[in-house]
Amino acid sequence: MSEKGTNNKRIPGCIMQRDKNYRVIRLRILAGNINGDQMKKISDIAEKYGRGYVGLTTRLGIEIPWVPADSVSSAIQELKDAGLVVGSTGATVRSIVACKGTICVYGLGDTQLLCRRLDEAYFGLAVPAKFKIGIVGCPNNCAKAQLNDLGFMGQCVPKIENDKCIECEACISACKVKAIAKTNGGIEINRSKCINCGSCICQCPTGALSVERQGFGVYLGGRFGREYRMGKRVKGLYTIEEAVELTGRILDYYKNHAEPKERFGDMVERLGFDNVVAQLGMSHTE
Repeated sequence: MSEKGTNNKRIPGCIMQRDKNYRVIRLRILAGNINGDQMKKISDIAEKYGRGYVGLTTRLGIEIPWVPADSVSSAIQELKDAGLVVGSTGATVRSIVACKGTICVYGLGDTQLLCRRLDEAYFGLAVPAKFKIGIVGCPNNCAKAQLNDLGFMGQCVPKIENDKCIECEACISACKVKAIAKTNGGIEINRSKCINCGSCICQCPTGALSVERQGFGVYLGGRFGREYRMGKRVKGLYTIEEAVELTGRILDYYKNHAEPKERFGDMVERLGFDNVVAQLGMSHTE
């Protein structure tokens, strides 16, 4: 919860410590990336106003603890002057978590770009309750997309051309979920088992396996904490542009249909997943 200032308004990004005498200043670190000058400024602020150290949050943010209440405004202003963003508290769109899928060998989508686009459009937007977005670049799911209110997962759908296949079985060895098998008709993919990770495509030496479709899968209604709920998958794969536009529609729907302080997943459960998906116009098909 954000701390109240002298005008009784909450200061975004300022949190009261347990002792009630000191404050924590929380910073949004865009996609978990920060440059050297900003790191130095955060260090300087921690030395000047706190106790010389910072903490890392589970959502790729940085917190400066042990800031006296009467120094908060000055510290925040210095941070803002350095181009740093203070926030990610309260009933808002929180810091967006993104894995390193942009540069990761397993990445199937530009997670960092999607994160920047979503942050630019929606970070800090007021909503009925906190709203968390998580982005992962592949089904390895390092940032746990399904445990966010809205999750995106990079995926690619493989297709096979058996006339190019030499039946080396490299794809079978590469598939960790055993979705590929050799049959009398050649190599076949069990679509009900395939998680669209693309590992088989990377290992195919002849090009018999290639990408049929690629984009971001979408999960709605997840959460983690005292109560947890796994987000449910919506059919289809979305481009970055489509994902940004879809997020806007989801947030508008949330603001218009949620009860006061109701989490997004609770609203989805109350209204019905299929009903919400239909009203959002998510007509993509697998």
